[in-house]
Amino acid sequence: MYCASRGMLAAVRAAAGTVAAPSRAMHTTTAAHVRRRSNRKAELAAARVAEAEAARRAEEQLRKLKDTKFLNSLEKPDRLFDSTQITQRDAAAEVAAGQQGGVEQDKTGKQGGDKVRRKADSGKYACLVKPSEIELVTTVGPKAEQSMNRGFSLNFMHESTDGNPSVQSDIVRRVVALENSNAKGVSQYNINTAVEMFGRSEGDSGSPEVQAAVWTVRINQLEDHLRANHKDHQNRRAYTKLQHKRAKILKYLKRKSLERYYVCLKQLGLTKDMVVGEILIPKRL
Repeated sequence: MYCASRGMLAAVRAAAGTVAAPSRAMHTTTAAHVRRRSNRKAELAAARVAEAEAARRAEEQLRKLKDTKFLNSLEKPDRLFDSTQITQRDAAAEVAAGQQGGVEQDKTGKQGGDKVRRKADSGKYACLVKPSEIELVTTVGPKAEQSMNRGFSLNFMHESTDGNPSVQSDIVRRVVALENSNAKGVSQYNINTAVEMFGRSEGDSGSPEVQAAVWTVRINQLEDHLRANHKDHQNRRAYTKLQHKRAKILKYLKRKSLERYYVCLKQLGLTKDMVVGEILIPKRL
């Protein structure tokens, strides 16, 4: 009797519409939940695509901004050394063909176990050596050595080069070549380039433009280092300090001459936000 009363009561309520069918309610809730989840996935996918597109546009804009004469003239050690390597087989072929392909110290390479040598013929020299001085050593020196009466001389070359001034001069040229320098020598070469391009007079190393250019050289050098060593937190802090120093000297230049300020910004590949905006320590470059 009790069970029959409960069944009759449930039937009356269902007929009156006060209670919905359990199976239909459960099916409706599950479908709505699935639709919400699929919509959320589509929104996240669209957000990721938009973020990637914005990053690509920002990177392209930054690349165009840094396409300046000064920044393109700076040398990078890895790019300079890798682009001037030749195999021992190629060097022997050049010598056999009668070409003067100056080669330098041996270095173990990856091409079939051959030794790789460095070809120092870019015309760039370290140790503050000028091309005119190299021309004096390689062109005028051998002729003077051949024409003068050979008396007492201090010979520091190998005995195989004795009596051949042209070979000796080529050895001197390759010793001071930038390709055979180290990373510190390349950095000093870039600093000298900044002083020559931004100096307002010969030997000017204290004007605001020169100081900003020198800070830019060091900042670019630290950027390359931090990309390869992203856990170097100490140099990441030094990188931010250099950016603050550059912004400070550029703000001084802006107060002194607005025209020189905008010309310097364009040559260094910077924007106003990089100078007056907030500079934070980057987590990763």
